Amino acid sequence: MPQPASRPAPAAIPAEERQVNLLLALRNTAVGLTRTQITRTVAGYDADGGASAERMFERDKGVLRDLGIQITTIGRGEDARYRITDADYTLPDLTLTAAQAAAVELAASAWRSGALTPAARHALTKMRAVAADSDPAPLPDLSIDLGSDISGGQVPAELAGAVQERRRVSFDYASASSGRVGARIVEPHRLRMSEGAWYLDGRDQSSGQQRTFRLARIVGPVSVISAAEAFPAPAAPAPAGVEAVLVVAPGRALQLRARAHATAPARRPAGWDEIHVTYTDRFSFAGTLAALADAVVVLSPPELRDDVAAHLRAVAALGGPPPAREGH
Repeated sequence: MPQPASRPAPAAIPAEERQVNLLLALRNTAVGLTRTQITRTVAGYDADGGASAERMFERDKGVLRDLGIQITTIGRGEDARYRITDADYTLPDLTLTAAQAAAVELAASAWRSGALTPAARHALTKMRAVAADSDPAPLPDLSIDLGSDISGGQVPAELAGAVQERRRVSFDYASASSGRVGARIVEPHRLRMSEGAWYLDGRDQSSGQQRTFRLARIVGPVSVISAAEAFPAPAAPAPAGVEAVLVVAPGRALQLRARAHATAPARRPAGWDEIHVTYTDRFSFAGTLAALADAVVVLSPPELRDDVAAHLRAVAALGGPPPAREGH
């Protein structure tokens, strides 16, 4: 991937991302930041914007306060410093386990309109922050209600019923690597949403191997071809994670930074960070990285880097706009 510039132009950063950058900056200062420090260091503000940048900061403060996030002001006038304390940010009456937070996130990702309001997106971010990070229990399977269509039509009713009743199914499937369409007979074990897309985990009868099928690549109808309880109930999944080594731009890729289990200054470019992130679904994770455009460079593994490059080439071939930047 080409090396990006050290910092994106302020106009290239959406207002929502700028406001989350401000939130994180004010949350991670012990002594507070002055207006000048904020407009010069927080991604999304124009360091040379003068009064215009200060007015933008005032509007962003108002947005955060409207969402119930209190900003502490220390001092007055030009010397005033701003910060967000733990007491002002934490929701003391809300305690979510990892499973509960996952359920909320699933509901948000499957929202019928396809987009949440800004207030709802900020609320989801806040709920993630107060979820029990130390909960060691694996997340449960999050299945869909067969009587509703929260998936927006992406999950065929026949497939959802087959998962619940343990019936074998057949369907035509387009290969991700070649695009060739072939027939599949599958024991469907579970449906799940990852990185905004629906997947089916199951056993491919032709190979006898456990496989993951992206529902968007199923061509035509899904047929149920067996009676109920045609195979044993699958064991709870225990996916083995793969570690990605990434280099991320200053003030960008905030979700990835939150997921990182190791962070260090990158050798280059100057000011960037090297982070280590574990993922389980390579295709979906590659799409997430591609959507970050010039904010991330993949160092390893090489197959993940190739997948990200393939995503970007596909967008370029379609002649469409570049992938949307990360919103939080």
